[in-house]
Amino acid sequence: MRFVFAAAAAIAAFATPASAAFIDAPVPTNAYVTFGGLDWAWASPCDPFAPGSCGPIDLSFQSTQGWRIATTADFLNTGFTASLFSFTGANVPAGGTEAVTGATFLGGNPAATACATPWFSNTFRHCDFGDGASGIIWNFPGNTSQGSCCSETFVVRDANPTAVPEPRSWAMLIAGFGLVGAIQRRRKAAVAA
Repeated sequence: MRFVFAAAAAIAAFATPASAAFIDAPVPTNAYVTFGGLDWAWASPCDPFAPGSCGPIDLSFQSTQGWRIATTADFLNTGFTASLFSFTGANVPAGGTEAVTGATFLGGNPAATACATPWFSNTFRHCDFGDGASGIIWNFPGNTSQGSCCSETFVVRDANPTAVPEPRSWAMLIAGFGLVGAIQRRRKAAVAA
């Protein structure tokens, strides 16, 4: 009986997708690309939503960083191609695995390529280069397999977010002006005396 239970547990362990903890930190610059006025991250080898998805993505933390699922308009307006994700210094080395997060490409990647799946999934750590290069991508124009579970998911955010000063920055600025004014007033008083 123990043998049957052990065998069943071993089969279940190998039959389930790899488990990966969410990385609740900003996506590093070598794991995404910028073009068309947007930052683009290769977020998952699956459709982004359940049911039917092989592993929906989670934007609970990354949405606070401005990330959202790419729309058809995003793809049409930017001249998107998967080859844009291959660049010197990208987080996944050619044909390899990123040492820190385990990010990799199924089917290999011809050059260093950006894959941000560990920051968006708790199910997978890989991207499928062949699917991305073939246009099997969620919301990609002409993708006829969307909703079948395994379209790559890309996320985007504004590449040039408008910086809004925080209240304490304003307080420091006003205090600095007050200090400069006080020093000028003292100098005028010292010269007059």
